[in-house]
Amino acid sequence: MDFYRYWGKARKDDLGGSQQPAYHLLPYHCLDVAAVAESWWDNSANMRRCFCQQTGLGEVETKAWLLFFVALHDFGKYDPRFQKKADTVWRQIDPESERREYRFSATNISGYYHGPGGLYWFYQDWKARFTAETSDSFYQEENEDWQSWCSWLAPVTGHHGSIPTNEERDSNDFNLTCLGESVISKFRTARQQWLTALESLFLSPAGLSLSDNPPLLKTSTLLAGFCSVADWLGSCADQGAFEYDDQPVDNLAQWYVKRLPIAEKQLKRSGITGLQVNGWPSIAKLLQKGHKPKQVQCLIDQLPQHQSLSIIEASTGSGKTEAALAYAWRLLDQGLADSIVFALPTQATANAMFQRLEKAATVIFQGGINAVLAHGRAKLQKDFINLKQATAEQTFQDKEEAWVQCAQWLAESRKRVFLGQVGICTVDQMLVSVLPIQHKFVRGFGVGRSVLIVDEVHAYDAYMYGLLEAVLRQQKVIGGSAILLSATLPHHQKQQLLSAWSGEQVGLEGIKPECAPYPLITHLGTQCQQLPLDDPARQPPDTHVNIELRPVSDLLPDDALLERMVQAAEQGAQVCLICNLVDVAQQTLERLKGLAQERLKGEQLILFHARFVYKDREDKEKKVLELFGPGSERTQGHILVSTQVFECSIDADMDWMISQLCPVDLLFQRWGRLHRHPKERQRPAGFEQPCCTVLVPEGSDYGNHKFIYGDSRILWRTQQLLEQAKGVVSFPQAYREWIERVYQEENWGSEPEGVLKSHDDFIEEQYAQRMTARQLVEGTVKDQKDKESNIAALTRDGEMTLTLIPVLTNEHGQECLLNGRVMDSLDDSNRYEQFNLNSLGVPANWNKKKSKGQLPDMNDKGQILLPMAKDGKDFQGQWDKTQYRYSSETGFIRIKET
Repeated sequence: MDFYRYWGKARKDDLGGSQQPAYHLLPYHCLDVAAVAESWWDNSANMRRCFCQQTGLGEVETKAWLLFFVALHDFGKYDPRFQKKADTVWRQIDPESERREYRFSATNISGYYHGPGGLYWFYQDWKARFTAETSDSFYQEENEDWQSWCSWLAPVTGHHGSIPTNEERDSNDFNLTCLGESVISKFRTARQQWLTALESLFLSPAGLSLSDNPPLLKTSTLLAGFCSVADWLGSCADQGAFEYDDQPVDNLAQWYVKRLPIAEKQLKRSGITGLQVNGWPSIAKLLQKGHKPKQVQCLIDQLPQHQSLSIIEASTGSGKTEAALAYAWRLLDQGLADSIVFALPTQATANAMFQRLEKAATVIFQGGINAVLAHGRAKLQKDFINLKQATAEQTFQDKEEAWVQCAQWLAESRKRVFLGQVGICTVDQMLVSVLPIQHKFVRGFGVGRSVLIVDEVHAYDAYMYGLLEAVLRQQKVIGGSAILLSATLPHHQKQQLLSAWSGEQVGLEGIKPECAPYPLITHLGTQCQQLPLDDPARQPPDTHVNIELRPVSDLLPDDALLERMVQAAEQGAQVCLICNLVDVAQQTLERLKGLAQERLKGEQLILFHARFVYKDREDKEKKVLELFGPGSERTQGHILVSTQVFECSIDADMDWMISQLCPVDLLFQRWGRLHRHPKERQRPAGFEQPCCTVLVPEGSDYGNHKFIYGDSRILWRTQQLLEQAKGVVSFPQAYREWIERVYQEENWGSEPEGVLKSHDDFIEEQYAQRMTARQLVEGTVKDQKDKESNIAALTRDGEMTLTLIPVLTNEHGQECLLNGRVMDSLDDSNRYEQFNLNSLGVPANWNKKKSKGQLPDMNDKGQILLPMAKDGKDFQGQWDKTQYRYSSETGFIRIKET
């Protein structure tokens, strides 16, 4: 058969100089990938359900179409320009390839991409079938047949990063009319023979044929992600995997059957299949020994077991995380998902969640678990991520090689989270699945095959909400489920999320938002239902927070307040000051050091924020949990100065809190760290009751804080309710009453003019952000390279941070990272990870035009390499007139221009 005259994979070593074949025939590689897809299908009830939901067909017909198209993923390699990439190989397979017609320029060869080329050739070969009749003979358009075929072909031919557009079916970039009809016919014949062979292998046994049309797919993400990962696994040719075969066979079906056990082994090696889910017993299995289900945890058995969106609203520390994991376990047990992806607002909260989820994973799954944290801690199968071995073999495809792309993609733990059984990441990484970033569909597929759990869902701006809504829509279309968690979700935001999932407006009628039950689970599956806690004995206990309002200039703590904090720590109290800005936190710690000299030990003053390199940030988080987490000994008092990283998902307990004014929902989150473990603690005298001192402005000017949170009306309303509270806030009733009051759309009638103007500007900005998000998701923006700077820019809109890497020069004149690793010595197996672990984020406005020159320019990876030098235990550097310092204790500091 003519289709045997072409290579699919080829080594660069001497032809015939090795005991192993130097090349793998193209049909064999295509079938290796199909074998992975078939084994995956057979081992995953969830994959079968998701694809059948896409097609509307039964399992037999859906599987037939799926394997047929996966085997077509490299259809574009039946092209002389691709074959010339390994000219010596092709000449050995087909001596005719030396003909004059096949002499292409190096640009023609290197510039040919077989992914979109496959879509082009399929359409051109069958153009008569796919063209609709029109009255204008010079204008042709595709008919409905092509729409169905393209919905499968585009995803599989886009497996190298970007799904080709429909317009590429007629692109002049791919035509070969200059070679003459005889040459074109030769390749067309091979492609047609290959289609006929695949028809016999996959379609005919299911009663289908090439004359049938496949069903129109609802989304490209599921198939594109599935095919990409199958291609990665089917391209690994190391010992025991898909070794090369260069000999044609008479019976292709028999050859294919022999590859299925290899495919099953590859899937188990990767950890994608092979792990069993333990049968669901009860939520008690996830709780600490002796603990009984409480509050919303008691509702999990009432939730229907089908694809759905669930919103869990419950107070901080009430067990929302375990409730979400319990429901995810039930869905896994029913074959409605293969994994769990847990997304959190910040890296600090993701780190803090890792150990809890890792422990839960060992209860939910049997055997060795692939638990992956975005940044540093990953437990994927070692065979699968042995990247040095995977990328060592040089092939003629070079960067186009699927396994090399896999190795580069998996080199960063922030991406590996989507291929484990339990992945913990920041929301940014999840949002990339709907943004124009290469390989976004692998993330989307990873999320779609999982139960997606998003924590602190109230904590995002309008732009990120626009992206989150797109994620929810995609999740539903793919067939996945989602669970959203919040203690403080306003009614209008809840409706917004439910409507995004449903695709139409979802009304929650019958009760005023401020009077809605709390805690509450809202479940949207085949219908929308709300599950309150009907049993009074299971309601959360009434708690009270004493509040003290302290008017101060610029919301900065005055000396008298700092003195009180030091005295409290001397008495053994655990004191926390939460600032809205990193700079303020750093400066306040220095003031405390001067005040507490010879009164407190250095270890009793801790600074916690996000502007540390990963290793130092991780050490800080461990220290915070060690001092203030469950089981901490508390033999002496401490003062923790922190930023917003402390308000979300950190299981810490403080005796007294001081907070700069912030929106009410975030303030409640901060209060959730007050007396968090009441039964375990003996409080120092004077701190028996939870108390928070809130720093408020002396007038109605909120200074820089209105820019941090965007809307002065939210700050003003929060302050009004604090003043009306007369020193005490009662929970859980305050959750509904205060949140809905602050976020209601109607004016109170008493807001100052400046506050109303700020709110109007905020609404306009929110609308613009949502439109920007929608245009990115639905528009035709070309896919950007999958690098951190692009991700930051696209997920955070104008609020992005810059990725900065401090760089040292060692005694040998070599550039090093802060951990001493020589940059030039890093190979592809750990370069991406080491750069991520030694980077930190700084505000984008540090490098705006008016500040140009304060930092070096970005490199082509979107990183800023800042030269620094060792200065005792710390590091210092200068760029232009601006000085910088870095310390593992205080983080990265900018000393403004002299």
